[in-house]
Amino acid sequence: MLNRKFSLGLTASIIAALPFAVTEVSAEAGLDGSSDIVCAVMDVVACAEDKGCVQNTARGFELPEFIILDSKKKFLRAAYETGHKAVSPVKNFEQSGAHFIMQGVENGRGWNIAIDTKNGTMSGSAVGDAVSFLVFGTCTTL
Repeated sequence: MLNRKFSLGLTASIIAALPFAVTEVSAEAGLDGSSDIVCAVMDVVACAEDKGCVQNTARGFELPEFIILDSKKKFLRAAYETGHKAVSPVKNFEQSGAHFIMQGVENGRGWNIAIDTKNGTMSGSAVGDAVSFLVFGTCTTL
């Protein structure tokens, strides 16, 4: 049902947490897109048309667990457990209050990511035909 072709669109949505706790991080530390950012996915909810929604981990959906934002080149790199690497361009960067927002399009899906620049928490979505994803996690700068 959910496979790797959906994951590239989700890649951008999967900005999430590192395996260690991230304490208070400010925009001055680079979570505003001025520095490269790394994230690890904590939770994913996938919804399929006429099949309902399922909650799992990134690994459970065969999605990347870690995502890196290259702020200069404006793209996201995802690394899979299998060693596969994927790239997704970022079309829009925007600062909105205490949130750094990224948007893009990949594999017929639109995606959005919001990172709280004060504490590094992240939420994102990838919406497309028949399957959509919500992702949650935490980010820090490289």
